Amino acid sequence: MSLLQMSVTGAVMISAIAVIRALAIYRVPKKTFLALWGVALVRLLIPFSLPSGLSIYSLLKRETPALAGGAAAVRLLPPAVSPGQAAPRPIAAPAAAVSVWEILWAAGLILCAAFFAASYWRCYREFQTSLPVENDFCRRWLRAHPLRRTVSIRQSDRVSSPLTFGALRPVILLPRKTDWENEHALQYVLEHELVHIRRFDTVSKLLLIAAVCVHWFNPLVWAMYVLANRDMELSCDETVVRRFGGARADYANVLIH
Repeated sequence: MSLLQMSVTGAVMISAIAVIRALAIYRVPKKTFLALWGVALVRLLIPFSLPSGLSIYSLLKRETPALAGGAAAVRLLPPAVSPGQAAPRPIAAPAAAVSVWEILWAAGLILCAAFFAASYWRCYREFQTSLPVENDFCRRWLRAHPLRRTVSIRQSDRVSSPLTFGALRPVILLPRKTDWENEHALQYVLEHELVHIRRFDTVSKLLLIAAVCVHWFNPLVWAMYVLANRDMELSCDETVVRRFGGARADYANVLIH
């Protein structure tokens, strides 16, 4: 299965998911869209095809005319060799040349990967300047939410909103200007970031970046990257509201703040 076929079928799936999302964004759980984006990711990153009589490939492929008559079929066979005649040497197939499009695709892949890698390295260096949070409520919260992975809470003046980074040793990074005395709001914030950690959303975002780098020429893959990241946040918000008994107004005020 070629890269172009993967990209075309992925684009068809992304378009369908985007339409479903626009029609049902407020009617179904946000986890539904995350599952659909996961299926699209599999289509974009894993080269496999399912046997089917009617598929997108049958619409793209040109049908070759069938050979009519036995004489036409005979022409496909090599000519007979007489007993005293040496057998003809097989003609070596020409070496496959790298096309201009392959070079262009590889250059785009490298540029996209370099861009995301540079962005990650810059953020990583900034995060290394963060400081641990010395707060009684945060310590109690961590003890009340044990995980197999070690989770730490840190603060930095280089971020303006809470975020989570790291997969094996996740860190919840909060702005230094956080109101540490407002435990009610702080609980909402930490619960939101904990949902990201439990779902391994960091890994999901890396897979989205991989799809963007491989299919950088496909604008619908970039659209999927934006929409899937939004749906991760909406799904976390939905989970937190459900966990706290539907306190939508309180949680909305925290988000606005």
